[in-house]
Amino acid sequence: MAEYDAFADQYDKTFELVPLRTYVEAHSILKLLGEVTGEAWLDLACGTGAYTRELRRRGAGRALGIDLSPEMIRVAQLAEEERLTGAEYQVADVGDLGGIGRFDGALGVYLLHYSTSMEHLEDMCVNISRSLRPGGRFVTYQLNPDLSLVPDYYLKYGADFQIPVDGPLEDGQAFTFRISVPGLQSPHFTVYYWSRTAIEQALTAAGFSRIRWVMPELSPEGHDHPDPQWWRDHLDRPFAVLLEAEKD
Repeated sequence: MAEYDAFADQYDKTFELVPLRTYVEAHSILKLLGEVTGEAWLDLACGTGAYTRELRRRGAGRALGIDLSPEMIRVAQLAEEERLTGAEYQVADVGDLGGIGRFDGALGVYLLHYSTSMEHLEDMCVNISRSLRPGGRFVTYQLNPDLSLVPDYYLKYGADFQIPVDGPLEDGQAFTFRISVPGLQSPHFTVYYWSRTAIEQALTAAGFSRIRWVMPELSPEGHDHPDPQWWRDHLDRPFAVLLEAEKD
């Protein structure tokens, strides 16, 4: 995660400079999360903690952010010190969480597609399950198993994918992407493709059921874009989709 360490101080700019993050990603995630008042939530792969703090602002009794990048956690803690919300942060690998207690819910924004193997994916799902009480929810914003392979398809939305094939992707196949918008360009990050079948199998084996996939939506504010067709390509074939599962 050296790339994320290097990008930590700039990461929060993505919410300012990449409209997709606010008008599609955040809107869709928070809508699916719904009511969290009084609940204890994990925010896995929390980055600089934007959603961890938002969980607290929305009434969560506890919000613990977990990330593998020490620099991301450092920036998250600085943000918390500037404006206290009660959010907590910890450096840890979701594939090796250990005993962190039981929570009512776990959020994972850009999480499962960092699983480097099927075993790693299964370990992530098992650790998430172990951290939830029975009936607890796992909500994730995940690389779309049906993402477009057309070159530069998502570039106007700020996502530059470098996929070395033009045919079907295979489970575990690695490729890179970077955030690229005027005023901000990230390092290339490596992600791994996982099909719906692979993800559902890993979740089911970990004790999850009632698994459902949810397409992201455009917020009312996003409809104010000068070009009414601007969002169409992404909404037709988003590069990330939502998934919700419940622990048995």
